[in-house]
Amino acid sequence: MTVALAALAALATVAACWLAWARVRDAIVTEFEQRIAGIASTAAAQVSPAAIDEARSRGEEGGGYLALQVQLVTLRTATGVADASLVDTTRATLVDARAPDETERFTTPLDSLARGALDAALAGRAAVSPDYTYGGATLRAAIAPVLRDRRVAGAVAVEAQPAYREPLAALARRLALIALLSLAAIAVFTVLLVRITVASTRLERRLSRAENLAAMGRLTATLAHEIKNPLAIIRGSAERLNRGDAEQQRMATFVIEEADRLSHTVARYLAFARGDEAPREHGDALAALASTLALLEVELAGRHVVLERVRGPVDSATVALDPESLKQVYLNLLLNAIEAMPDGGRVRVTDRVAGGALEVEIADDGAGIPPELLRRIGEPFVTSKAQGSGLGLFLARRLAQAAGGDLAIRSAPGRGTTCTLRLPRVEPGRSGG
Repeated sequence: MTVALAALAALATVAACWLAWARVRDAIVTEFEQRIAGIASTAAAQVSPAAIDEARSRGEEGGGYLALQVQLVTLRTATGVADASLVDTTRATLVDARAPDETERFTTPLDSLARGALDAALAGRAAVSPDYTYGGATLRAAIAPVLRDRRVAGAVAVEAQPAYREPLAALARRLALIALLSLAAIAVFTVLLVRITVASTRLERRLSRAENLAAMGRLTATLAHEIKNPLAIIRGSAERLNRGDAEQQRMATFVIEEADRLSHTVARYLAFARGDEAPREHGDALAALASTLALLEVELAGRHVVLERVRGPVDSATVALDPESLKQVYLNLLLNAIEAMPDGGRVRVTDRVAGGALEVEIADDGAGIPPELLRRIGEPFVTSKAQGSGLGLFLARRLAQAAGGDLAIRSAPGRGTTCTLRLPRVEPGRSGG
């Protein structure tokens, strides 16, 4: 009787483990498909059909190609996907973030690797492909249509590695091992029934906890796995590359610094969402400004923007913001200025000391901001850019206010925009609290 009960319990354990594994597998696979489909659909919604036409007709000589290239490379970098590409209605690749400098119009490999998903996208429906192998890696593709008046102008394809495969395999191996041990225990020692029951209970608790966490905290899990983990890999890879010549070391240092900055930025956004107060640390505002300008040298040259740097009377200025926060503020302001001049122009960066505070002024000669929008600029989701979110200026102002300063914005249509960042200076070593 005891053996029969143990056998029934063991069989029930095997069945419960298999059902739990199947549920976890289905949930993880569905979440992965929804995530990459969401990335592809969001990117497709932001692609201009006119840019596709220009890229198709003029190639890399046109501004449309450059805009699409920047958009897809930024998408790949920000989300950590394996590749992001734009395919036209002839199934030719217009832009490929994995090889952004190649402009030959070859048929996309997805035509054979993910033909069903590509057919669906070119018919106007977003779709996710099954697994396929490309370049020695297992990938899945999400393809979403770019629509012009309900007609398909092209498609955005996002390829990502199904990172769930190995964890699921490991979980299956564990569950299989538990099942085998349970069955062996029936034949050998009935006394092991207690241990098997305990192990099964612990496993069910872990699976139940994992399901609850997945349901309650998908956003946190996504941030942790899809941003911080890739950043850690990027940072570690850059550290290993930081052994070459001076230019390689300089570029690797930029990668490390930006990976750390993005990691801090994610943490800061979450802290702001919870209403936490920003940390009080000190940094050299002028050193951070110089570092940021050096980081943007290539971007400025690529956008045909001339930098005019007007230096003030001091070489350093300690403020109550850490260097990463300072770079975040400067990057938001400088990138806004660059994007305000799509055809190139001039950015004037001036620093001065006024009333015990450092003032950094960033002025562009772009189109300017209408008065009705200027009154609300800096609020979340209020922006003058067609595809902006307004969170950059919001974060910059919050950081400035956390350091006891402020961010003032002056603008007029046709006369450009001037942002003045004011940060009180503090004595080095003195607490900013």
